[in-house]
Amino acid sequence: MNLTFALKDIYRKRNQTYPYILMITLAISFAIFMMSFTISHGFNSLIQGNMVSDLFFSGSISNLYFQFNNLILDLIFILAFIVIVVIATTLISNKKQDIAIMRALGTLPGSLHGFYLLEVVIIFLAGFILGLITGLIAFGAFYLAASFLGYTMSFQINLFYIFILFVACFMGVIVLPGLLLIRMGKKSIIKSFSRDIPYEYNASKGLKFIPKWLSKLGFNIKMSVVNTLRRKGEFQRYLALFSIIFLIIFTLGLGTVVLGTSTRQWIHKSQGDHIIAIGHQDVLNYYSQMYQMFSNPEISITPDDINFTSSNYLFNFSQVAPLEALSEIKQIDERLIKFCNISEEAKVAEVLIGPFTYDYVVVGQNRTGIYPIIGVNSSNLIQDFEMSGNFFTNETSNEYMVVGDGLAFNFFDSALVEGVIFESLSKQFSVSGVAIDSFYSGYAGYVELDVFQSMLNFNEGEINLVLLNIQAGAYDDIKDTVNSTIATIPGNFTHLVLDGIFDANLNYVYSLSQYPAFLIIVLAVIGILSLYNYQKGGIIEKAKDILIMRSIGAKKKSLRRMINFEGLYIIIPSILLSLSIGMILNSIVLFDRVYLPPLYIPFAVVSILFVTSAIFNYLSLIPIMRKINQFSIKDFDIY
Repeated sequence: MNLTFALKDIYRKRNQTYPYILMITLAISFAIFMMSFTISHGFNSLIQGNMVSDLFFSGSISNLYFQFNNLILDLIFILAFIVIVVIATTLISNKKQDIAIMRALGTLPGSLHGFYLLEVVIIFLAGFILGLITGLIAFGAFYLAASFLGYTMSFQINLFYIFILFVACFMGVIVLPGLLLIRMGKKSIIKSFSRDIPYEYNASKGLKFIPKWLSKLGFNIKMSVVNTLRRKGEFQRYLALFSIIFLIIFTLGLGTVVLGTSTRQWIHKSQGDHIIAIGHQDVLNYYSQMYQMFSNPEISITPDDINFTSSNYLFNFSQVAPLEALSEIKQIDERLIKFCNISEEAKVAEVLIGPFTYDYVVVGQNRTGIYPIIGVNSSNLIQDFEMSGNFFTNETSNEYMVVGDGLAFNFFDSALVEGVIFESLSKQFSVSGVAIDSFYSGYAGYVELDVFQSMLNFNEGEINLVLLNIQAGAYDDIKDTVNSTIATIPGNFTHLVLDGIFDANLNYVYSLSQYPAFLIIVLAVIGILSLYNYQKGGIIEKAKDILIMRSIGAKKKSLRRMINFEGLYIIIPSILLSLSIGMILNSIVLFDRVYLPPLYIPFAVVSILFVTSAIFNYLSLIPIMRKINQFSIKDFDIY
């Protein structure tokens, strides 16, 4: 009986229930797609190629993007939940009149709850199943397209997350509509005939300040304000829905700008501009590839590939010292690079283990590995690394070293607390700072040059690299002089301009913005469809009001303007809420170290959101007005 009644009622009001099923399908399919997409590939597959390097994109920038991605994923799950709850409660609110009639005919409250809760559950299950199928098909198509284009990813479906999403949404469908039905059951039958309009609503009652001010701007605006106030419950439900949609879009838009600007700046600071490297051709070949590892997952350099401290790779700075006389060279940075066996030095530290509770624990797991260590002159360093902590100085260089962010996040539990042991060189350092670095995907360490030379028993100032920071456009002027100077060094020594490699790394960071841009487009489509279904569902419920207005001479233009204004009343506060909440979320997740954009950027994002939404709100009226033109006396029901 309950199932038959629910199915018949769904079919009887199919013009109203089908858009609801469509909205649930869209929300669930998007959540399923994003969940599968995130689990199956992450950000390591945003460029073409086969993964070879285990070190690729695993430092602080990766962690920041994953935090941002998890925030968006959480918001998408919340969006799916809110969509389903809004639709369920709207469905129940629109059944007030039917419920009142059945109560008047003597139907027991328990049976009424069973009838309409089952109807809501059927609509939810239909939307969820269709959304699950659609989401998996969409992800499968995306997977095949990505594989065809050469992108690396795996096909993974996490049934546990799908189950959690289903249970959360199912509980929302049962609990909130159930409470609404119970509240309806406590009202008198005559009050239940008012549907979504409160029974006690008095149109002659004075308006508050903002509605009163708006109502003075014209008759159409006044009527739209009155219609919105009459259906306050519907307004509140869709306000929550559109607020979360705009919040996700705003967070994506602002986060993309902030992350794109900040990460490019960090990588730029770790590399520099207009850099020429001088060294043996083998050293330069592998040194340049170690920079390329940041943006190319197919490159992986190991200690088996080259011994950087082989005697035929070493030279002395005095052999290139004549270059100091060139005015086009702004800075000269001499370096010594070598793969070294290092161990993590665990230390006892005071850490927070509970609210206001500290204890001393051992930090570190005594990991071991072989990573490139670079001896640099800290007082003449070309790079200006983005740092956590501090770079060592000449005074502290015998005790401290700096590690890259990839090494810090993957080799240590807490790098700034622990130390590094050079087992074969009988030396250990504390870590004074963590640098965001593109070299060797951030898995390199830096020590003072003379300290490193002493550790390696290089007593004659041996180095294997010199970096020149030249003025922009000066390469052609000094090229011949650089070549003639290098020619005095015995062996196959040469120079290499690193700008092309550095630009590729910056372009890779820029490519990361493609992912949020894709999400913005998809969410914009969902927002547009939600807005259309909000307007369409409201029109069906307002059929009686529209027919009355048409019968007393209301023009189509006036109806169109009223409906347009009602949509704007949803859009404007939703966007304002998304601005305030989005700024808070971005500040919590992203603004710890990032470079904040100019103040006009968030407001520009909000302005774009508003203009785009207003345009589509107006365009959505085209099919809706066609529906209004089809209304007849049949749509004017007495109840």
